[in-house]
Order: sequence, then structure tokens, then C-alpha cells
Amino acid sequence: MTVVFLLDADNTLLDNDAAKDAIEERIRALLPAGEDVRFWELYEAIRAEKDYVDLPATVARFAGEHPGRAALTLLPMLEAFPYADHLYPGALAVLAGLRRLGPVAILSDGDPVFQPSKIERSGLGAAVDEVFVYAHKDRMLDDVLTRLPAARHVFVDDRAVILARIKERLGAGAVTVQVRQGHFAAEPALPPPDRVIARIMDLGPLAPSL
Repeated sequence: MTVVFLLDADNTLLDNDAAKDAIEERIRALLPAGEDVRFWELYEAIRAEKDYVDLPATVARFAGEHPGRAALTLLPMLEAFPYADHLYPGALAVLAGLRRLGPVAILSDGDPVFQPSKIERSGLGAAVDEVFVYAHKDRMLDDVLTRLPAARHVFVDDRAVILARIKERLGAGAVTVQVRQGHFAAEPALPPPDRVIARIMDLGPLAPSL
């Protein structure tokens, strides 16, 4: 039976919480006192508008309010941020092991520019067969399954709610695995995931049985 593995990026393979903390420190160092607070207010406002994180749009809106050299330094900093330093332990080894069992893809939410770049710069893009980034990935499952057909699809994510939506849409053809990492680790959802693991490195021994 053919199987395809589809893994989320943020807080599944990449410690995005830690990366965001590091970015906050860099922004505080780049901006005059207090302006960093406004940056994160705009970040949250744009996330509410779009229902996903859009850092380039946040920088653009901030620059519109605060023209000058400080604002112009933000996007270059973000584009050079070392996301590879924030991969979870064992993440790349897990992906290498999964590829011996079947095709492996990243399936991520996010903006269409920064998120794919972030995945590539982290080293995750080179470690998988495909990368899919959608504003709302659980609404694009038909596209994903058409591009990566298989008898069974294994979805790995830190968000139990997203996995529940996938399970409701695909039923028995989908195996859902929640990785309890990041700030959504305790998020409840119905139906519950098929399997729950504590760390992404735990997926390696589990994968052959999925």
C-alpha cells in the first residue's frame, strides 16, 4: 500500500515559538524604544485580517507608519534570519527516514512569499519531495491529494484542530498524528488525532506502523 507523509512546518519540524522570540529580540534592537510594541500590534492585526501570519505585510504597514532607516532594516533581517538554527532535534533525520517509506511533503499555512522562503532557508525544503504552502491548507486538500495520490495519507501537525478538520474531510484515508510541541500542544479537538506523540523525533519509530 502506498503512503504519503505530509508534515506541518511551524512547531512541528521547526520551533517557531523560539524563532519568534529571537526575532522579537532583534526587532527590539533595531527599533527605537516602544516602536517594537507597535510592530507586534500590526502583526496581530494583519493575522486577524488574513487568518495567517504575514510578516512582509506587517513590515510594509509598519514602514508606512514609521518611514525611515529603522523600518527599512526589518525585512532584510527577517529574510536573513537563521531558521535552520531552530529546527527541532532529530527533525531532518525523521524526514530522511520517512522518505524511505514513501513520498514526503511539507504542508504549511502562511503567506505565499515569506513562508516558502522560510521553509527553504531552514533546510526543510531540501529534505522533502514537495512543499505546499496555502493560506488555509485544510481547505486545499483536493489539490494536495491530486498532486500526491496514495492509498493512505499521513498528516503530522501540532494543531489538533487542523487535524480534526482533515479527518472529517478525508475519513479513513487519512491518518492524523499530533506532535505536542509549541503553544498549541494542549489544544483540544474532536475527533481526536489518531496518534499523539510528544516530540517530532518520536515519529521515526512510529512511522512504519502508520
